[in-house]
Amino acid sequence: MSQTRSESAGELLTLHKDNLNAQSVDLRDPYGMKLVDLEEPLLTINNLPLVSGSLGLFAIHNVIRRNLRACGLNAGSIDDTSLAAFLRYAKYTLIVLKDQLYSCDKIWFPTFAKYDGDFTKQIEAHKPIVAKIAEVVGILASSSSGSLDSFPATEISTAFERISSLIEPLFDEEERLSNQLGRSAPLDEIKEMGKKQEAHRRKMAKEQGQLWSTVYVLRGLSVREREIFPPGIPKLVLGGMLTAGALQYRKYISPTPFSPRIQISLSLC
Repeated sequence: MSQTRSESAGELLTLHKDNLNAQSVDLRDPYGMKLVDLEEPLLTINNLPLVSGSLGLFAIHNVIRRNLRACGLNAGSIDDTSLAAFLRYAKYTLIVLKDQLYSCDKIWFPTFAKYDGDFTKQIEAHKPIVAKIAEVVGILASSSSGSLDSFPATEISTAFERISSLIEPLFDEEERLSNQLGRSAPLDEIKEMGKKQEAHRRKMAKEQGQLWSTVYVLRGLSVREREIFPPGIPKLVLGGMLTAGALQYRKYISPTPFSPRIQISLSLC
């Protein structure tokens, strides 16, 4: 029997950062739940399934978590051949984190706050992290013009570990709030925010490079997560993008999010 909006609005979501896979997430459901029969039709943007902030929030959080840890772990293993590549990877990790906080602050959380005031608290909680990001960006920038002998490996490692320690409880809380919010936000609002998010994503991809930004995210996802995110993209296309990225960026030595070791080329998980 199908559920009406009024019946399902108070239903909690059960997404979990360690369990994002095809068995637990139904891409036909714009709220990101499994085994739910909704009366509303599938929503799409540019012919791709629209999953609300729930799945996207959890997936991008995992990408950021892993890359922050990888940068912190690998800063002490840099040599002359990997310095430039590490700096690019580390800088971009901070760009992705700052952009995620911006998207939450400007697109998603103000609307969610109408249904749960705790989302406003999260917007405020982002401010000291944005300040810390600016501080670390400055350290990385000054390191770009120096030699390996002057590379502040310990300072950079500690900075990324500090950001990671701040982010972990923050992300955990935002994921809890997202699940708690459930289906309270109407689908028309979800769709409008989705359009804004997609427009913002395209703008960032144009600035940073479509292939680079896409491959960066894909590398940060586990194999099972990659089966469902980004939604609506065929596996063959994803595989082609990963291969193209590995070829184009093979000169970079990047910290893979799934290993504490620096690995040559883009390590495909």
